[in-house]
Amino acid sequence: MTALFDTHCHLQDPGFAGSESEAVGRANDAGVAAMLVCGWDGPSNTAALELGAAHRGVFPAVGFHPHEARTVTPAMLAELESLASLPEVVCVGEIGLDFFRDHSPQDDQRRILDAQLEIAVRTGKPVSVHSRGAEDAIFSHLEAYARQSPLPAEGRPPGVMHCFGGNFEQARRYTALGFAISLACTVTYPNNREGRLLAASLPLGSLVVETDSPYLPPQAFRGKRNEPMHLRHAVEAVAALRGLTFDEVAAATTATAARIFAVAVPVAVAA
Repeated sequence: MTALFDTHCHLQDPGFAGSESEAVGRANDAGVAAMLVCGWDGPSNTAALELGAAHRGVFPAVGFHPHEARTVTPAMLAELESLASLPEVVCVGEIGLDFFRDHSPQDDQRRILDAQLEIAVRTGKPVSVHSRGAEDAIFSHLEAYARQSPLPAEGRPPGVMHCFGGNFEQARRYTALGFAISLACTVTYPNNREGRLLAASLPLGSLVVETDSPYLPPQAFRGKRNEPMHLRHAVEAVAALRGLTFDEVAAATTATAARIFAVAVPVAVAA
Protein backbone atom coordinates (compact mmCIF):
# COMPACT_ATOMS: atom_id res chain seq x y z
CA MET A 1 0.00 0.00 0.00
CA THR A 2 1.22 3.50 -0.82
CA ALA A 3 2.17 5.45 2.30
CA LEU A 4 -0.29 8.18 3.30
CA PHE A 5 0.64 11.63 4.63
CA ASP A 6 -1.70 13.44 7.02
CA THR A 7 -0.73 17.06 6.39
CA HIS A 8 -2.56 18.51 9.40
CA CYS A 9 -3.43 16.99 12.75
CA HIS A 10 -3.32 17.91 16.43
CA LEU A 11 -2.16 14.85 18.30
CA GLN A 12 -1.24 17.11 21.23
CA ASP A 13 -4.89 18.12 21.65
CA PRO A 14 -6.35 17.25 25.09
CA GLY A 15 -8.65 14.83 23.30
CA PHE A 16 -5.62 12.56 22.78
CA ALA A 17 -4.16 13.01 26.28
CA GLY A 18 -2.41 9.83 27.33
CA SER A 19 -3.16 8.04 24.06
CA GLU A 20 -0.91 9.83 21.60
CA SER A 21 1.34 6.81 21.00
CA GLU A 22 -1.64 4.55 20.47
CA ALA A 23 -3.09 6.99 17.92
CA VAL A 24 0.22 7.03 16.04
CA GLY A 25 0.27 3.23 16.08
CA ARG A 26 -3.28 2.99 14.75
CA ALA A 27 -2.39 5.45 12.00
CA ASN A 28 0.68 3.43 11.01
CA ASP A 29 -1.44 0.27 10.95
CA ALA A 30 -3.81 2.05 8.54
CA GLY A 31 -0.96 3.00 6.22
CA VAL A 32 -0.53 6.59 7.46
CA ALA A 33 3.25 6.75 7.62
CA ALA A 34 3.66 10.53 7.99
CA MET A 35 1.80 13.13 10.04
CA LEU A 36 2.30 16.88 10.38
CA VAL A 37 1.43 17.86 13.96
CA CYS A 38 0.57 21.55 14.03
CA GLY A 39 0.84 23.81 17.04
CA TRP A 40 -1.53 26.68 17.81
CA ASP A 41 0.01 28.29 20.90
CA GLY A 42 3.15 28.08 23.04
CA PRO A 43 2.42 24.83 24.91
CA SER A 44 1.10 23.05 21.82
CA ASN A 45 4.19 24.07 19.86
CA THR A 46 6.39 22.48 22.53
CA ALA A 47 4.21 19.38 22.53
CA ALA A 48 4.47 19.09 18.74
CA LEU A 49 8.25 19.02 19.06
CA GLU A 50 8.06 16.36 21.76
CA LEU A 51 5.79 14.18 19.63
CA GLY A 52 8.11 14.55 16.66
CA ALA A 53 11.07 13.48 18.76
CA ALA A 54 9.20 10.46 20.09
CA HIS A 55 7.72 9.05 16.88
CA ARG A 56 9.18 8.26 13.47
CA GLY A 57 7.17 9.90 10.72
CA VAL A 58 5.66 12.57 13.00
CA PHE A 59 6.83 16.01 11.91
CA PRO A 60 6.29 19.14 14.03
CA ALA A 61 4.96 22.50 12.88
CA VAL A 62 4.88 25.55 15.13
CA GLY A 63 2.70 28.64 15.00
CA PHE A 64 0.03 30.80 16.58
CA HIS A 65 -3.56 30.21 15.48
CA PRO A 66 -5.50 33.40 14.65
CA HIS A 67 -7.67 32.84 17.74
CA GLU A 68 -4.51 33.48 19.80
CA ALA A 69 -3.48 36.67 18.00
CA ARG A 70 -4.59 39.13 20.69
CA THR A 71 -2.35 37.42 23.26
CA VAL A 72 0.82 37.07 21.16
CA THR A 73 3.70 39.29 22.30
CA PRO A 74 7.00 40.19 20.59
CA ALA A 75 8.78 37.82 22.98
CA MET A 76 6.47 34.99 21.93
CA LEU A 77 7.20 35.70 18.28
CA ALA A 78 10.94 35.65 18.99
CA GLU A 79 10.56 32.27 20.67
CA LEU A 80 8.53 31.04 17.70
CA GLU A 81 11.30 32.04 15.32
CA SER A 82 13.82 30.14 17.44
CA LEU A 83 11.65 27.03 17.22
CA ALA A 84 10.96 27.47 13.51
CA SER A 85 14.71 27.61 12.90
CA LEU A 86 15.20 24.11 14.28
CA PRO A 87 15.89 21.54 11.54
CA GLU A 88 13.26 19.17 12.90
CA VAL A 89 10.53 21.78 12.50
CA VAL A 90 9.27 21.47 8.94
CA CYS A 91 6.54 24.11 8.81
CA VAL A 92 5.22 27.33 10.36
CA GLY A 93 1.63 26.64 11.27
CA GLU A 94 -1.17 26.70 12.06
CA ILE A 95 -1.40 30.38 11.15
CA GLY A 96 -3.92 32.51 9.32
CA LEU A 97 -7.11 34.52 9.64
CA ASP A 98 -10.46 33.49 11.14
CA PHE A 99 -13.19 36.05 10.52
CA PHE A 100 -15.90 33.46 11.20
CA ARG A 101 -15.46 33.35 14.98
CA ASP A 102 -13.36 36.53 15.45
CA HIS A 103 -11.89 35.37 18.77
CA SER A 104 -9.19 38.01 18.21
CA PRO A 105 -9.61 41.44 16.60
CA GLN A 106 -9.05 41.32 12.87
CA ASP A 107 -6.26 43.89 12.99
CA ASP A 108 -4.40 41.74 15.52
CA GLN A 109 -4.96 38.67 13.38
CA ARG A 110 -3.49 40.38 10.32
CA ARG A 111 -0.51 41.72 12.25
CA ILE A 112 0.38 38.36 13.81
CA LEU A 113 -0.16 36.58 10.49
CA ASP A 114 2.28 38.91 8.73
CA ALA A 115 4.83 38.50 11.52
CA GLN A 116 4.65 34.72 11.18
CA LEU A 117 4.86 34.84 7.40
CA GLU A 118 8.04 36.87 7.81
CA ILE A 119 9.39 34.19 10.15
CA ALA A 120 8.62 31.57 7.52
CA VAL A 121 10.54 33.57 4.92
CA ARG A 122 13.56 34.03 7.19
CA THR A 123 13.65 30.38 8.25
CA GLY A 124 12.90 28.99 4.78
CA LYS A 125 9.89 26.98 5.97
CA PRO A 126 6.49 26.50 4.31
CA VAL A 127 3.28 27.55 6.06
CA SER A 128 0.07 25.77 7.02
CA VAL A 129 -2.70 28.34 6.55
CA HIS A 130 -6.05 28.57 8.33
CA SER A 131 -8.57 30.76 6.48
CA ARG A 132 -12.12 30.60 7.78
CA GLY A 133 -14.46 33.29 6.58
CA ALA A 134 -11.34 35.01 5.24
CA GLU A 135 -10.52 33.26 1.96
CA ASP A 136 -10.47 36.57 0.08
CA ALA A 137 -9.09 38.71 2.90
CA ILE A 138 -6.00 36.55 3.35
CA PHE A 139 -5.02 36.59 -0.32
CA SER A 140 -2.96 39.80 -0.26
CA HIS A 141 -0.98 38.54 2.74
CA LEU A 142 -0.17 35.23 1.06
CA GLU A 143 0.55 36.81 -2.30
CA ALA A 144 3.22 39.02 -0.73
CA TYR A 145 4.60 36.06 1.21
CA ALA A 146 4.77 33.81 -1.87
CA ARG A 147 6.84 36.44 -3.69
CA GLN A 148 9.35 36.55 -0.83
CA SER A 149 9.53 32.87 0.09
CA PRO A 150 12.66 31.07 -1.13
CA LEU A 151 10.73 27.82 -1.61
CA PRO A 152 9.28 28.32 -5.12
CA ALA A 153 12.80 28.82 -6.47
CA GLU A 154 13.60 25.39 -5.00
CA GLY A 155 10.61 23.82 -6.75
CA ARG A 156 8.61 23.63 -3.52
CA PRO A 157 5.14 25.04 -2.83
CA PRO A 158 5.25 27.91 -0.31
CA GLY A 159 2.59 26.26 1.81
CA VAL A 160 -0.73 24.52 2.26
CA MET A 161 -4.22 25.96 2.47
CA HIS A 162 -5.34 23.80 5.38
CA CYS A 163 -8.84 22.30 5.25
CA PHE A 164 -9.71 24.81 2.55
CA GLY A 165 -13.30 25.98 2.86
CA GLY A 166 -13.46 28.40 -0.04
CA ASN A 167 -14.90 27.95 -3.49
CA PHE A 168 -13.31 26.70 -6.69
CA GLU A 169 -12.33 30.11 -8.04
CA GLN A 170 -10.74 31.08 -4.73
CA ALA A 171 -8.82 27.81 -4.67
CA ARG A 172 -7.52 28.46 -8.18
CA ARG A 173 -6.11 31.80 -7.06
CA TYR A 174 -4.09 30.03 -4.37
CA THR A 175 -2.87 27.25 -6.63
CA ALA A 176 -1.72 29.98 -9.02
CA LEU A 177 0.46 31.29 -6.17
CA GLY A 178 1.88 27.79 -5.80
CA PHE A 179 -0.04 26.73 -2.69
CA ALA A 180 -1.39 23.21 -2.25
CA ILE A 181 -5.04 22.80 -1.33
CA SER A 182 -5.63 20.41 1.55
CA LEU A 183 -8.78 18.30 1.60
CA ALA A 184 -9.96 17.04 4.98
CA CYS A 185 -12.26 14.13 5.77
CA THR A 186 -15.14 16.56 5.19
CA VAL A 187 -14.78 15.64 1.51
CA THR A 188 -16.71 12.49 2.48
CA TYR A 189 -19.78 14.54 3.50
CA PRO A 190 -22.49 14.19 0.82
CA ASN A 191 -23.65 17.80 1.27
CA ASN A 192 -20.13 19.26 0.98
CA ARG A 193 -20.62 20.14 -2.67
CA GLU A 194 -17.88 22.77 -2.85
CA GLY A 195 -15.27 20.54 -1.23
CA ARG A 196 -16.18 17.67 -3.51
CA LEU A 197 -15.90 19.98 -6.53
CA LEU A 198 -12.38 20.94 -5.45
CA ALA A 199 -11.47 17.28 -5.06
CA ALA A 200 -12.79 16.42 -8.50
CA SER A 201 -11.60 19.43 -10.47
CA LEU A 202 -8.34 20.88 -9.16
CA PRO A 203 -5.10 19.47 -10.60
CA LEU A 204 -4.17 16.34 -8.67
CA GLY A 205 -0.66 17.70 -8.16
CA SER A 206 -2.14 20.65 -6.23
CA LEU A 207 -3.90 18.47 -3.67
CA VAL A 208 -2.89 17.06 -0.29
CA VAL A 209 -5.04 15.40 2.37
CA GLU A 210 -5.47 15.77 6.12
CA THR A 211 -7.63 14.80 9.07
CA ASP A 212 -7.40 17.92 11.28
CA SER A 213 -7.67 15.39 14.12
CA PRO A 214 -9.35 15.34 16.56
CA TYR A 215 -11.84 17.40 14.56
CA LEU A 216 -13.85 16.78 11.36
CA PRO A 217 -14.25 12.99 11.32
CA PRO A 218 -15.28 11.30 8.07
CA GLN A 219 -18.94 10.62 7.34
CA ALA A 220 -18.76 7.08 8.74
CA PHE A 221 -17.53 8.42 12.11
CA ARG A 222 -19.58 11.60 12.51
CA GLY A 223 -19.90 12.54 16.17
CA LYS A 224 -16.74 10.67 17.16
CA ARG A 225 -13.14 11.78 17.68
CA ASN A 226 -11.21 11.93 14.44
CA GLU A 227 -7.76 10.33 14.18
CA PRO A 228 -5.01 10.18 11.55
CA MET A 229 -5.96 6.54 10.91
CA HIS A 230 -9.13 7.82 9.22
CA LEU A 231 -7.17 9.61 6.49
CA ARG A 232 -7.85 6.80 4.04
CA HIS A 233 -11.54 7.85 3.96
CA ALA A 234 -10.54 11.19 2.44
CA VAL A 235 -8.26 9.48 -0.08
CA GLU A 236 -11.00 7.03 -1.05
CA ALA A 237 -13.45 9.90 -1.58
CA VAL A 238 -11.03 11.85 -3.76
CA ALA A 239 -10.25 8.75 -5.80
CA ALA A 240 -13.95 8.05 -6.37
CA LEU A 241 -14.64 11.64 -7.38
CA ARG A 242 -11.76 11.67 -9.87
CA GLY A 243 -12.22 8.16 -11.23
CA LEU A 244 -8.76 7.14 -10.03
CA THR A 245 -7.48 4.32 -7.87
CA PHE A 246 -6.76 4.75 -4.19
CA ASP A 247 -3.03 4.22 -4.80
CA GLU A 248 -2.93 6.85 -7.54
CA VAL A 249 -4.36 9.51 -5.24
CA ALA A 250 -2.27 8.32 -2.28
CA ALA A 251 0.94 8.42 -4.30
CA ALA A 252 0.26 11.90 -5.69
CA THR A 253 -0.81 13.53 -2.42
CA THR A 254 2.01 11.96 -0.44
CA ALA A 255 4.61 13.03 -3.01
CA THR A 256 3.30 16.61 -2.93
CA ALA A 257 3.34 16.70 0.87
CA ALA A 258 6.86 15.29 1.02
CA ARG A 259 8.01 17.97 -1.42
CA ILE A 260 6.35 20.79 0.53
CA PHE A 261 7.86 19.78 3.87
CA ALA A 262 11.14 18.42 2.43
CA VAL A 263 10.91 15.17 4.37
CA ALA A 264 11.41 11.49 3.60
CA VAL A 265 8.20 9.54 4.16
CA PRO A 266 8.67 6.19 5.91
CA VAL A 267 7.53 3.16 3.93
CA ALA A 268 3.99 2.10 4.83
CA VAL A 269 4.08 -1.27 6.53
CA ALA A 270 0.36 -1.89 6.86
CA ALA A 271 -2.86 -1.43 4.91
